[in-house]
Amino acid sequence: MGKTKVSGIGKAYQKRLASTLLKPIVEKQTELLVEYATNKIIEIGDYIQTAPTINQMDRTGHLLNSLCWGVSYQGKLVDSGFYRNAITHKRRPAGWAADGKTRQYTDKSELHEWNPDISEEVNGRQLAKEYLKSYGNNGSRGWRVFFAILAPYWGYWEKGFRFKLNPRSGDSGYGFMQFAVMTYFYDQVRRDLKPARVRFRSSVRKYNTQKLTERAMR
Repeated sequence: MGKTKVSGIGKAYQKRLASTLLKPIVEKQTELLVEYATNKIIEIGDYIQTAPTINQMDRTGHLLNSLCWGVSYQGKLVDSGFYRNAITHKRRPAGWAADGKTRQYTDKSELHEWNPDISEEVNGRQLAKEYLKSYGNNGSRGWRVFFAILAPYWGYWEKGFRFKLNPRSGDSGYGFMQFAVMTYFYDQVRRDLKPARVRFRSSVRKYNTQKLTERAMR
């Protein structure tokens, strides 16, 4: 039996017909992906909050303010959102400062806050908004579903880091701390969206220690 062939239809009409037939499929698939992303972001944020409070990962609120999701199609951001409304926590006063004055409450968040040479202020929600706009509209083909934590100190929690133990509690030296949340959820998302390609990236800022030493000596 030979193949069926429809003739007499112009290319312009074929294109419009294909677009008409594809539109409800695209809308339904996008709807399903948005639903998936909005549910998954809650799982991620809630899981982060199960970490022991001693870790103080979201001490100021900026970390979870930067937790966001997005769904794009054909290089355009279709929908996006955040784990929660933007809030900031007030730090508890830590006694007396070196000048004898009581330390004030603050919602300021900084990366490397104890080292003025490399510290930088962090605004989690603003970083998330900028990322959604740039990454969600970057010209990719097909659908893209993504989750991100933009507070720059998150990379240290994800990859792990050494921290100085508190001698007041009888400890000394350094310990290692890690809370690899996104790595854990990467495995889940990869299974959920199979056979789609799923990628994971975690970044930690690199600094020129030689320049830091030079600045410290001035």
